Amino acid sequence: MRAIITGATGFIGQWLVKELYQTGFDITVIVYTLKNVPDIWKENIDVVKCDIAHYQDLQKHHFRYTNYDFFFHLAWAGTSGTERADFNLQLKNSYAACEAVNLAKRLSCRRFINAGSIMEYEAMAYVPRDGTEPSSGYMYSISKLTADFMAKTLAVRENIDYINIIISNIYGAGEKSARFLNQLLRKLISNQKIPLTAGEQLYDFIYVTDAVKGIILAAQKGKNCSSYYIGNQAPQPLKQFILQAKEVLKSDSELAFGEVAFKGAKLTYKEFDTNKLYDLGFKTEISFQKGIQMTAEWIKKEGVSDGL
Repeated sequence: MRAIITGATGFIGQWLVKELYQTGFDITVIVYTLKNVPDIWKENIDVVKCDIAHYQDLQKHHFRYTNYDFFFHLAWAGTSGTERADFNLQLKNSYAACEAVNLAKRLSCRRFINAGSIMEYEAMAYVPRDGTEPSSGYMYSISKLTADFMAKTLAVRENIDYINIIISNIYGAGEKSARFLNQLLRKLISNQKIPLTAGEQLYDFIYVTDAVKGIILAAQKGKNCSSYYIGNQAPQPLKQFILQAKEVLKSDSELAFGEVAFKGAKLTYKEFDTNKLYDLGFKTEISFQKGIQMTAEWIKKEGVSDGL
């Protein structure tokens, strides 16, 4: 089996490459710079250098193989921080998703797997309401939704199977972004005071090794033109996860619940089917408590940054 992966040097991408390689896939990765490519890849994996804005320039002769089975599109610029609000950047991401589908067609790829986001559903639940005043960060959510809809439509036109994976909150060793749980763990390790919302909104977290196995399962066995939620079957209030993390890490941090106002939509998780992936035979192996321990050990080894 052959697979192409964009965004392969990212947090999820590196774990996906590892899992696919260990299961016997021939892998090609598309990266915007060779700087972050692990040395081990250079011996075992076909590496193609191309910026996300120039997928349209890639042709068959740039690749080791002339046809592939799966195209995993994970690349996305501006996934956290202030760049989420950059509408020019986010629109370029939507365009790149469409060009990735076109590239998959040129490489005779039979299945295209788009890395969607739970934020798409929050945007649909919140932005269209009368009287809502979306923050600029919704540019990311709206662009994710746009990419999903447009890439799916193109894939149908090109007779390519399309699978949208709904990514919620994937965490684990190797995470370096400014996303919520990563920041939370670093502050808990440092025993900082942490301003928080009341934590009543439903959340879900899944360890990265479980997540990539779920992504591969959806790619292999998922139904065409379907979405698969990559996570657990039942969400919990965010406050419960935060308290569990503090207990696991034996942190002295003050948790200031209610100090931050929550703005946005509170998803019920009925917006999508959380059981669909499990119907394909999926099961998780890493509990939240164990995942927190493993992630914290990695953070301590790498060094805690107060900049997050």
